[in-house]
Amino acid sequence: MSPGARRLLVGGLALVLFAATVLGQGIELPRDVPPFNQAYTEGPDAWGDCALGTEGCPDQVCTTGCLTTAFASVLAYYGVELSVAPEESCTGRARSGMNPGILNDWLRANGAYGRCVQDPVGNCCLVWGRLPDGVELTFHVNRSDVGLNPVASVVIDHALRQGRPIVAGVHWGASCHGDTGQTEDCHWVVLTGKTADTYSIIDPYNADPASPYGIRTTLDAGVHGAYVIDRFVVVEYSSTASTAAQASQSAGEAEPERPSEPSALVLLAALALVAALVLLVTATGNEAAP
Repeated sequence: MSPGARRLLVGGLALVLFAATVLGQGIELPRDVPPFNQAYTEGPDAWGDCALGTEGCPDQVCTTGCLTTAFASVLAYYGVELSVAPEESCTGRARSGMNPGILNDWLRANGAYGRCVQDPVGNCCLVWGRLPDGVELTFHVNRSDVGLNPVASVVIDHALRQGRPIVAGVHWGASCHGDTGQTEDCHWVVLTGKTADTYSIIDPYNADPASPYGIRTTLDAGVHGAYVIDRFVVVEYSSTASTAAQASQSAGEAEPERPSEPSALVLLAALALVAALVLLVTATGNEAAP
């Protein structure tokens, strides 16, 4: 093999290794997603025992409030704050900010709970279109019963790289919670990042009633077991600047850099690898010829 061919081969292999290193790096959101516990019932301003839904819905945040709790985490990530009057508050006091209790009070006061097929009494299900102004949702389905299909994985990875958290409905067994007959969306979690092939999540259920915090774990090690995603929602917030972003700008802090998509790098590396292999085969063939 000529010195020039050898150098090209080494360069191509180096590019391939560089691409592999970039792809192996994890995906992280630019800031932490606050974890909330739906089952927080013992502590200041605890929300777990608050009624969830309206029109006689018998549910409580601690029992069926995982979706509301997940959205409270995502809205807090975006810096969204809400206010509720004393007569609208579970505590009987005016409150402002963002946590599952405040969000649940706001949703109840603004008609954001509707009738569910599986709930014969009252309005117990979140009405997606009545979340606070500025929230934009994109709905997706994972068409696989055993894990993420390639399309869903690409959509989730892209959203996370763009700094957009994912609220995902999951199951972990043949049916939801035993004898309900429901087989999908048994629970709702927040996807916050990825390391190799493992997604990091916030599980909004923490069995400790004295803790206001949800569990930071992974999709395959959820509180209830290994989770399989059924459907997922990419959550964006269209306000020109969230409270957190405004605070950072006023303090002169730069917005954290977000990872760029590696697709162009992957293509370049693949082409370099093909070219290097072709060159290697050609050079080897030439050296072997009499």
